[in-house]
Amino acid sequence: MLDNLTDRRALLERARTELTENENSLATLAEAKGEASKTGREAFARWKDDFDWRTIEKDRLTVLIEELSREVANEDAAEASARLRETYKRRRAANGELANRIVNELSRINSEVLALLREIATAAIEDVTINAGLPDDLEPLVSAHLLARAHPGRAREELSSKRLSLWVRSDNGAVVGDPDAVEDIGNGRGVIRRMAPLPNIRCHKASFEQISFHPAEAPIRPIALWKMRLADAKGPGFIFDGSELTHPSQVLAALDCAAQSDKPRDRPIETEIRPVRAES
Repeated sequence: MLDNLTDRRALLERARTELTENENSLATLAEAKGEASKTGREAFARWKDDFDWRTIEKDRLTVLIEELSREVANEDAAEASARLRETYKRRRAANGELANRIVNELSRINSEVLALLREIATAAIEDVTINAGLPDDLEPLVSAHLLARAHPGRAREELSSKRLSLWVRSDNGAVVGDPDAVEDIGNGRGVIRRMAPLPNIRCHKASFEQISFHPAEAPIRPIALWKMRLADAKGPGFIFDGSELTHPSQVLAALDCAAQSDKPRDRPIETEIRPVRAES
């Protein structure tokens, strides 16, 4: 039994090559059987010995290929299993490290975001109070999250323009789609000739202005930043869910609840009654 998988593979390929060559030789011998029988007893005996040896060799090579194929397949399976176990080991360790990062980094991010949301909600309440008593010469305050995230919109901006002279139909002023179909008859006039009984279409040249421009963009007001949901770094739920909140005061109340979520909680105690089986 060979110990090295590479040697097994080489021997397997060599056996397959020899089997192919042997089968070709058997086919050639089968064709030569008739001629050998005509040549004489000794010639036929030599042919028979060669044919029998090739037949035995075919059986040997076939068994060898089956055995080597099984051994190579087993070795491949063992190597694949070893690779899988090594990959599993690395992934398991990496998942543990990633889990720690999720807890630590997401906790830090949540803490920063919660502090930012509290500041935004407090500022929004103060903005409303200040705007309610503004004199006429002061514009209302714009909230911080609008200043940060709103799209102000942009006016249409023309980039270039040029004059064009195009053929149009004289009856309705529509631009002719295929100007090559117009026959120029001079003085800025033309005609599109059609087969009878369809009438010809009279045309004339008209001036147009072709303008390249950036289209106007409407302003976009963002939804309130507190509408977000923050996943709990240490549990399956959310430590903050602002998707249904509509007023800054609600946000502050939700943030107060979120601040309490990190505190350890006692496990609940419940009581039940169940029947006891009588001892036999």
